[in-house]
Amino acid sequence: MLKSVINKINQGFIRESGHHWASLSRFNNLLIILNISLFFLTELVTKENYYFTFYSLLFLGLVSLGTLLPLGLLNRLWYYLVFLIFEFFGIYFFVTSVWYWVITSKI
Repeated sequence: MLKSVINKINQGFIRESGHHWASLSRFNNLLIILNISLFFLTELVTKENYYFTFYSLLFLGLVSLGTLLPLGLLNRLWYYLVFLIFEFFGIYFFVTSVWYWVITSKI
């Protein structure tokens, strides 16, 4: 029973993997642009020595590398989930950076 459910999920992912990867890539690029424009252009990182934006860019960069490198694993569900988890870590550090910015009134 469980094996048939996992097999059905894998087959569904293989059919739609192009859409999933394209959406992840576009959202990742948007977050990178927001991260750079919000924190580096306003010099919050250099003046305040705030490093969560670097962590966010690190995780978002890993996701970008995972989508660009043609390893033949782009139609594997586990490979996509690994980079989706990296994307969530990048989002977490981005949101905490924005939260820090709002709390300390550095806008």
